[in-house]
Formats: sequence, structure tokens, C-alpha cells
Amino acid sequence: MSFELMNKHKFEISTTPGVDPGTFARIAAGITSAEPANNEELSQDKYMDGDGYGETDVIGAQTVLSFSGHRNYGDAAQDFIFSKVLELGNARRTQFRWTEPDGGIFEGDCTIANISQPSGDAGAKGEISFEIHFNGKPDYTPPVAG
Repeated sequence: MSFELMNKHKFEISTTPGVDPGTFARIAAGITSAEPANNEELSQDKYMDGDGYGETDVIGAQTVLSFSGHRNYGDAAQDFIFSKVLELGNARRTQFRWTEPDGGIFEGDCTIANISQPSGDAGAKGEISFEIHFNGKPDYTPPVAG
């Protein structure tokens, strides 16, 4: 059994929103953690024939990736993301691509959210965090067999 380290995942953000194919910058330098979540919306119901026990259906979702690490000025991805800190609406939208170690790719339109600028102790690296929210269901390309 093989377990891949998280640094084998490749995360990229378009620094030229709306341009096809666009320019993608890798989100990696200074990043210490990436946490994907499906943010599922659940419908939990109890029916008369369930003897008081419930059922759950997943009725909605949004794929969100949370990143944290240290601010690396001059890094194309971080500079683009942090240039949006005061922006709202469409100015926070772009495209995102996530390539898994096995070659599977998730990609699609996204919104940059919850940008937290550098913070921390005087003698420490500036700690940052931000989220990438896919808008709609991301396109998925499975890995090539072989």
C-alpha cells in the first residue's frame, strides 16, 4: 500500500481570470497545509416507519480547500491571492486546478475567500490562510490508466 505525502498534490490558481487558457501559478511556496472539504448539506429526517431513527441524504455540497502557511512576497500565486483582500464580488473569482498524485484533476471556476493577512509574533514568519471555493461542481478528469 502506498501513501502519498500532501506535497505530491499540485494546486494551481489562474492569475489571469477569464482568459483561456490563462496563466496558472502554483500554490506551494510558503504553504504548510492544504485541507480539502466537501462542505456537504444534509437533510436528516425521521419517518414514522423508522421507529424514531433517522435517515440522512446529502442534498448539496461545495468543494472548498483551506490553505495555511507563511506569506511569501514575490510568489505569483500568493501575490495574486493577497491582491484580492479588499476586493468583493467578481473580482474574487478565477479558475483553479488541483492535480492529485495519481494524475486525477479537479478544475473549475472558483472564488478566493476568507483571506487572512500575515499575523504572528514579532520574531516569527507571518502566518496566513485563505480558502478556494469551487463555484459549482468541479470538472474531474480521472488519472490515465497504465
